[in-house]
Amino acid sequence: MADQYFSERELNERIGLQSVDHLWEWISSGAAGIIGRSQTPLPSYDEAPDEVFYRGQPNAAYGISSSLYRLCHQTMGERVTEELMHRAEQAILKEMKTQGLGRLMKDGELLAVLQHHGIPTRLIDVSERPREALFFAVDRDDDIPGRLFIIRLKPGSEGQHRIDLRANDALEWEGTKRGTKQARGEWTTRVAVDESNPLDPRMRAQRGRFLVGGLIASYPGMEMNRPGGKRVSADDRASITTLSISFPLQSTELSKNWPATGWSIRIPASWKRPLRELLAETDPPITTDSMYPPISEVRRLAVRKAEDAIREGP
Repeated sequence: MADQYFSERELNERIGLQSVDHLWEWISSGAAGIIGRSQTPLPSYDEAPDEVFYRGQPNAAYGISSSLYRLCHQTMGERVTEELMHRAEQAILKEMKTQGLGRLMKDGELLAVLQHHGIPTRLIDVSERPREALFFAVDRDDDIPGRLFIIRLKPGSEGQHRIDLRANDALEWEGTKRGTKQARGEWTTRVAVDESNPLDPRMRAQRGRFLVGGLIASYPGMEMNRPGGKRVSADDRASITTLSISFPLQSTELSKNWPATGWSIRIPASWKRPLRELLAETDPPITTDSMYPPISEVRRLAVRKAEDAIREGP
């Protein structure tokens, strides 16, 4: 379902991304030609609205879902609820602390660490700039197409789309009542970005941020539709995205009702290798080693170089 849904909404033809060169030129201009109502490229790559984020995925058939959701779905084999997500999240946090992880850390900080060590969380990785996100769409699986997403949060009240995982002892969504329509609406329709400044070398290299929000649900004016007006079922919604992100069929404007709007670009399999080569030529280079800094692997080399410098003297 995710592949069909996003394929119906791909922007490749609509904005003229018909070759590697076209895509690279658009990416290098800031990938700003479709975000919101703007049709004018930004003046430089490093300038972009604060509420715009990018996500690359190596398989175009994947939906935008958190690892915690996927764990719940694989375990239960049925529709996942917010209550189920909450129970799984709390069980993981409790066990990690039992194992000695997270001493003197807030739960949000611990979740951020766990996310980058392969332990399921509800956090979803995004990048602040398109090149870094593009890397994740092309870094592997050369025989299948990848996908690049552009996500723009809807401007709202102060703090509505910002979360600081380091700010509070308890998670911001901890204690959210589950089972009432009002409580589900307050959390489920939230899509927020963690605004804490990442210190992890991997996060900094990837210009990484986390998106977080409640599990998507259907509300008036926030339905998912296929061409012809056919409604997407409740079970299929979360397979497309677990966050409340609208992916319009034609419009390049922000959705009025949804907290976030997204767009999709397909990366053909044949484009992956040349795009990796272009990324490696950027300054600074975007490569596997630079995006996944091999800290533990190069420790011995760092020590040896330091010893050589000490012995050589001034």
